[in-house]
Amino acid sequence: MPRRGFSSRLPIFLQLPATIVIWSLVGYVLPWLIYSLFHKYLPMKGPVFVGLDNIIALFTDKRLFDAVLRTLYYTGLGTAAEVLLGMAVALVLVNVIRNEVLRFAILVIFLIPMTLSEAIAAHIWLMLLTPQGYINSLLRAVGLPPVGWLSEEMALNSLILADIWQWTPLPLLLIFAARTSIPQEMYEVANLDRISPWTTFRVVTWPHIRDAVVVAALLRFILMYITIDKILLITYGGPGLATEIIGFYVFLQAFSYRNIGYAATLSFATLIAAGLITYVFWRMLTRRG
Repeated sequence: MPRRGFSSRLPIFLQLPATIVIWSLVGYVLPWLIYSLFHKYLPMKGPVFVGLDNIIALFTDKRLFDAVLRTLYYTGLGTAAEVLLGMAVALVLVNVIRNEVLRFAILVIFLIPMTLSEAIAAHIWLMLLTPQGYINSLLRAVGLPPVGWLSEEMALNSLILADIWQWTPLPLLLIFAARTSIPQEMYEVANLDRISPWTTFRVVTWPHIRDAVVVAALLRFILMYITIDKILLITYGGPGLATEIIGFYVFLQAFSYRNIGYAATLSFATLIAAGLITYVFWRMLTRRG
């Protein structure tokens, strides 16, 4: 009995070091963040109490409002494309490719971009998208005009394309795992009953992969919502403000403008928004019927 009790508590002990580190960071960062909401950090003077000035500035900052709109476009379009493409590829791998070795090989190839660091992925796409990059060189070689991939009109869409290339494998992997867990007998029964492919998907497949789709969408939405890596390395928010989304705007306020109090206010607002988004997805996961 004592031995069994120790075994049941072993996972808790294994998680304890990481738990202590995480909650130590939260225990320091969150109070400091709240403290900074009401202060302005001046050179050579330290924090100065400013009351609600940072919060008022939050609601009167037009540049922030524009960044929020770009963020909604960037995260919304990117997340939808990644989840839909990941689901489509996962279903094709399971439903069309019957050879297990070939299926595994194709899955590994699709997963390669996700294993790259953000810095490497950003430099790959920087070499592809510059005016003299590989894509425009290929277009010139076949007699087509080059495209301004990093122009003011195209830059944000180009970043979305880069993110789709790198992170579609995450929804693909989650949905593939959910799809392969469905008993094959259910599809055999649907085939015997001569149910259409769409009805089979709606009645058999979707209820089993739904949670995986929602989790994949949540992960990608939150990660795209706070991302700065590709923007920092490819466009640095430009041209102009064309690719300045909320995560990069917080970075600029904190590290370029040294406006620590306002950056903390933006971070806290971002945290609240992320919590609300997570709650919406959690409701989608717990809702049935």
